[in-house]
Amino acid sequence: MYQVTVDGGAAWATGPEIQLEDNAHAKDSQKCGWLYALYQPPIDPKTCKTLDATKPAGQWNHIKVLISPEKCEHVVNGVKYFDYVLGSDDFKARVAKSKFAQMNRFAKTGHGAIALQGGPR
Repeated sequence: MYQVTVDGGAAWATGPEIQLEDNAHAKDSQKCGWLYALYQPPIDPKTCKTLDATKPAGQWNHIKVLISPEKCEHVVNGVKYFDYVLGSDDFKARVAKSKFAQMNRFAKTGHGAIALQGGPR
């Protein structure tokens, strides 16, 4: 999660969350490289499934995340998944349709810390 602040409760209630996980074995429907509940890659025309550029567990994956006021971008193993602008009309519409709509501090500060979380294995 990024741009996390301490004044909004849990980290996930203030900062957008980028998924980092093993897509083949994760129990969460959100996959590696996605912006949790807001953005996911397009459909891959070759497979007719959501684009997945990840390598299997045990191999190195390279994830690049650019966060700036002008543009945010998610790239997995050299494949651009999507870009967005924090606070844009599109971003606000997606937040309004998500569980984050009830969190009045979600993605609003323009600054903050990075937070990591992980579940039990």
